[in-house]
Amino acid sequence: MTPEPPCEAFHDLLRGMAALSANPIVADVARLYGKGAPADLSIACNHKQFASKQWLVEALAATLPRPDGPVWVLGAWYGVLGALLLQDPRLAVPEVVSLDIDPGCAPVAETLNHRHVATGRFRAVTADMTALDFAAQSPAPGLVINTSCEHLDDVPGWIATLPAGLPLVLQSNDYYREPDHRSCVPTLDAFRAQAGLGEVWFAGERPAKNYTRFMLIGRR
Repeated sequence: MTPEPPCEAFHDLLRGMAALSANPIVADVARLYGKGAPADLSIACNHKQFASKQWLVEALAATLPRPDGPVWVLGAWYGVLGALLLQDPRLAVPEVVSLDIDPGCAPVAETLNHRHVATGRFRAVTADMTALDFAAQSPAPGLVINTSCEHLDDVPGWIATLPAGLPLVLQSNDYYREPDHRSCVPTLDAFRAQAGLGEVWFAGERPAKNYTRFMLIGRR
């Protein structure tokens, strides 16, 4: 028997796992691979990425399960977090706006979240998060999520541009060895000081093999 090409075999494996688990997100990832997924989708969907995003979903379900408006996910890459937010029954998310500066991300994110695109609950936007006027958005965001604060040049400066009272989920880390990490923080307390939120509803940290990820949920 001639073995299948690796991508086709992986596609078949995902389809089998989707059937076994009855998990719609696994089925959506399998569908995306069938349509020709980007090579780095495996990174966006690896166990570390999913664990970090699921941690966020768990914390959000306990602190702000019903955002009062669209949820903007910044630096959203291929829209995996949006898929988790829209699938979780504990959350009542009216819409996810998945934003990334890379124009190659939007079509992949919309393919992954095709079910929610069809119902008007998901859209992908190509833009620079630091240049976006959130006060001008209509409807107004009910929550803004930024899981890559370490990549910003000026975290306090960016937060200062956001509307007062805007609910936020922020993540950063202490992984200083990554050259593109420009605003890492050494501790959770340092992240709280850097963010300077008016209210903090959740503050936590999650150790990984090479770094610790920090998360804050609160209000600007």
